[in-house]
Amino acid sequence: MSIKRALIVDDSKSAQISLKKLLEAHDLVVELADSAEAALEFLKYELVDVIFMDHTMPGMDGLEAVSVIKANPRTATIPVMMYTSKEGEVYVSQARALGAIDVLPKQVQPGVLFEMLLKLGLVSDKRATTAPAAAEGAGRRSTDRPGDGEQHVQRALGISLEAVIKRILDDQHSELRSDLLRSHREFARSVAAEILEEQRAQRPPEMTEPAPAIVPRAGVPPTWFALLVVICVILAALLWQVRSERDAAQLAVSGTSMAADAADAANEVAQDLAADYATLRDRTRLDYTRLVAALQWAINQHATLPYDALPFDDARAEELQVLLSHLVSVGFKGAVGIESHLGEFCLVGDDVARFRLAPPDTPLEACVLLGHALDDSTFVAERQSVGFVDFLVSSPLVNEAGIEVQIVAHDRDTSTRRADFPTDLSTAGEWNRVAEANNRVEYTLTLAPAATD
Repeated sequence: MSIKRALIVDDSKSAQISLKKLLEAHDLVVELADSAEAALEFLKYELVDVIFMDHTMPGMDGLEAVSVIKANPRTATIPVMMYTSKEGEVYVSQARALGAIDVLPKQVQPGVLFEMLLKLGLVSDKRATTAPAAAEGAGRRSTDRPGDGEQHVQRALGISLEAVIKRILDDQHSELRSDLLRSHREFARSVAAEILEEQRAQRPPEMTEPAPAIVPRAGVPPTWFALLVVICVILAALLWQVRSERDAAQLAVSGTSMAADAADAANEVAQDLAADYATLRDRTRLDYTRLVAALQWAINQHATLPYDALPFDDARAEELQVLLSHLVSVGFKGAVGIESHLGEFCLVGDDVARFRLAPPDTPLEACVLLGHALDDSTFVAERQSVGFVDFLVSSPLVNEAGIEVQIVAHDRDTSTRRADFPTDLSTAGEWNRVAEANNRVEYTLTLAPAATD
């Protein structure tokens, strides 16, 4: 195995010496730096196979140093191990999000250190009778580049915007719906009252006049006269019963007809209400679509970035916090996507001296690279600040509000242009003004499926 080099970055001499002895026991060549600034200066000219980074140091702290190391294509692939007394899930998540592979305590056990070095391919397992096959990517040198097709898209964590809009529209149209319902109820009552009044008018009058008195004629025997009276009474009773049954039948028929008319009126009212509701729902959906488009357009109008600016910095964290606070207050459920697109700048320099913007009056043909130093990278860790990572890891707005925040870093092949380059450009200054319009952060708002029902 070739000689491997390690860099220890720590302002404590005793901590440096302790870890150095453990590493030299595994045949590693150890370099020392007593500050993050000294380590970065060393890495401008030298490369190592692993870095052990303390957290608390004068000046730049360890997490800020990791962010700078991972933002430089020259040093981005060097494994960085945080070597610190700090602990806790939040700290470990912050360190990993910035690009550190893990966190080791200051009083690290030799066996734990050996296992870590073994996983990185920096030592061999002498306990085995034959050398095991190296894990994929474990023996990669710090100067190696990621393999083709390797993806490094980090999703840090996912307005119901429809819920926002629907609530607003419901408030605006609640009075309209109330008026419609009240109007239809009054119409139904009026129709039913007219039908009842009409049926009462057509109902036959009750028999109120008394039956004519029967006066016995002279010369008729009293017995026959009494019998005649009885027969008349019976006939009158039968006639009254027949008329009562006829009236009851007519009332039943008219009642059935009245009920049918009332049911028809109610069905007509229900159909009108359904039509009005469908119209209101369609109008709400149309308004929602327009508002979503307008909101996303407004968010993305001022998202362009200079060449050397971090897309996901502390200012972006504050902007995201304000947006999420408003979305949570209105009950939004869904995803907020933030994508970093790279511009094609006119650059001078090289991988060693680091690419930089060409002077404005430089002819285009003198550009060393038309592109970006991160053209081949999709590492989110290379484009974010410590403050941004701390917000994603610790904020309840991201972790407890039901909103997923999706962070994507595009490379040259997947970045999209917002502005095209005119054909008559001749200087680096003209070219880079267009490139900065394409070097941007872009927001997307996606509702959860349940929010669109």
